[in-house]
Amino acid sequence: MAKQSGNMMGSYAFILGILLSVVLGFMQAQAWMVAVLAILGLVVALLNITDKEVHAYLLANVAIMIGAGTFSSMLTVLATPLGIGNISTMLQGILGNLVFFVAPGAVLIALKEVYNIARDQ
Repeated sequence: MAKQSGNMMGSYAFILGILLSVVLGFMQAQAWMVAVLAILGLVVALLNITDKEVHAYLLANVAIMIGAGTFSSMLTVLATPLGIGNISTMLQGILGNLVFFVAPGAVLIALKEVYNIARDQ
């Protein structure tokens, strides 16, 4: 029963992290807001990711981080020619917040996996 409770809390943390990433994209993020996103990302990683899901989780996180960075750069280049300055800034904030949300969990799970690999040697 405890595992089910942890999965629900992890699921809620994931949903809350995504929603906060979007909402905070509309404003200038403060340090405490970034810290909340990071903590939620750690909670998601700790409660939801099993040993069988490590590779898929890390791959998805790397894709999010690279994709968000690339898309943010593309928005910077296209904002003026397309006249989407305000929208571009908002989307860049959302993308940055998503990275703040997923990166801590990715680091934690990657370190755990490196430890497991080293331990088995």
